[in-house]
Amino acid sequence: MEVAFVIAILVACILLFFLILQKTEIKNITDQLQEIRKSDTNVLIHSQNGTADKLIDQVNMLLKDMHDIKTAYNRKNHTLEQMMTNISHDLRTPLTSAMGYINLIRYSELSEEEKGRELAIIEKRLTRLEELINAFFEMSRIVSNGKEPEKADINIISVLEESIVHYYDDFSDKNRQIIFECDYRRLMVCSNQEMLLRIFDNLIGNALKHGAGDLTINVEKIDEIKITFQNELVSPDIDIEHIFDEFYTTDISRTKGSTGLGLAIAKEFTEMLGEKIEASLCGDNFYIYLILHEENDLYCRG
Repeated sequence: MEVAFVIAILVACILLFFLILQKTEIKNITDQLQEIRKSDTNVLIHSQNGTADKLIDQVNMLLKDMHDIKTAYNRKNHTLEQMMTNISHDLRTPLTSAMGYINLIRYSELSEEEKGRELAIIEKRLTRLEELINAFFEMSRIVSNGKEPEKADINIISVLEESIVHYYDDFSDKNRQIIFECDYRRLMVCSNQEMLLRIFDNLIGNALKHGAGDLTINVEKIDEIKITFQNELVSPDIDIEHIFDEFYTTDISRTKGSTGLGLAIAKEFTEMLGEKIEASLCGDNFYIYLILHEENDLYCRG
């Protein structure tokens, strides 16, 4: 009986000791959490005696998740502020210009021929304003729409050729050409034709606005379909890491009619389709690579 009594006392003491350790650890965790809330730091919880390691691991994982959410929120908030600033500036520029020409026509004694020229300029400014508004709304729709795009079996070569034909005259007017290098007449992908056409239009349109010389489009297929858009840049001073960012443009004054949305929309559409888009710069030559999965005799569903 005495031995059993002694053992019971020892067990009780051990349990009491661990209970005290647990209580101390819980107080330690509570104090650290209160400090983190007060100081708003990214510090994690540290164990004092190792009796609640699993709990601390879970709390730290939660703290990391909260930190990531906060960082993403701050980044989005900064982007939104920058977006609103850029939108305000970009919309005001053609509108102010158009109003100036309207006042010129209204309060100046101009001939009918001069009025016709001024009206043509006003029309051009308002057309630009319409393009900007459409681009902004399209980007907003992309960001807010979480629906999966509808897909079908598409011959990527025919879609690319359609986009090239669309820009043929624009390049010719600038004594430039689109050189299409492709050994295939048919390469099938499971994708969305409207989105692919917009991607190609934006990439070719970007080369037209910001490029010099001819645009070379090369299609090759190994394991995947790789479409390379290569042209010489008018201004090679670009930040390749941010080339696909919304509103990124080399035109710091933002007076050359670039919204900085063309490549951003192309990237968003590409990723929505489950494909990849990359860019690189070698000297004055700018490259954009569009990498697509070939259909491989499988058919889209739904």
